[in-house]
Amino acid sequence: MHMQHLALLIAIVGCTGAAGAQDLHRATVWDLRLGQPVSAQPSRDEFRGFACGSNGGPPRLRLTGWGDFARCPAEPSGLHEVYFEYDDEYEYIARAKDLEQEVARWAGTTEFGFPVIVSVLFDANGVLRGFRMVTDSRPDFRNDTTDADLRKRDAAYLFGGRMASRFDIDAQRDCVALPPAEGESAVGGLFVKQSCELTAHGHKVVLQVNFFRKPGQSAFNPQMSTQLTQGQFESSARLEVLDTGGQ
Repeated sequence: MHMQHLALLIAIVGCTGAAGAQDLHRATVWDLRLGQPVSAQPSRDEFRGFACGSNGGPPRLRLTGWGDFARCPAEPSGLHEVYFEYDDEYEYIARAKDLEQEVARWAGTTEFGFPVIVSVLFDANGVLRGFRMVTDSRPDFRNDTTDADLRKRDAAYLFGGRMASRFDIDAQRDCVALPPAEGESAVGGLFVKQSCELTAHGHKVVLQVNFFRKPGQSAFNPQMSTQLTQGQFESSARLEVLDTGGQ
């Protein structure tokens, strides 16, 4: 925990005005520099939980920072995936002071209130070539995130719209609505299975959004037709941004 940040936050949350809180910043995936080497990235002290990634999934081998990227097996593309988490010091201070609004603002590794798994992709020379961001269902099973007012898994697919807007993805131009595979079905009349791709400003952006029931999933318990099931659906969004070298 950085003591200068601690002193700043304590001073701000102790005030009645909210203007100063807008000056607070914690490093996120948006502070990383695509096309730049490890040395140009924010300090490892700005983040936590470094590990080898699992294609946008949970962490694997623990690492000490960006510089350990070569310890992670290269993907077929030749890139090494490093998982990381956002710093949690502001969240812990807000919890200690029972500041609900601030807890929601700084809780976990989140974007727009959606829990996410973030990771970056380094090439063999240690140059950052891309990043991944995937909605994270794990907080649904943790008690400490309930009071943070985070979006639940059933709303995860809505994160896709946020990212589409950020990267100027146009549904008509850049996206394809995929048909249901065998056994897949709608959730309450809504079926979303969308794949989007856009190359612009030196970046290739790939976005996938899903909201449907997988084969064998149902809204009702087959052994008790009047009983609703819990969690039997796929709701997710996956973003991958790659550096194209200015192409």
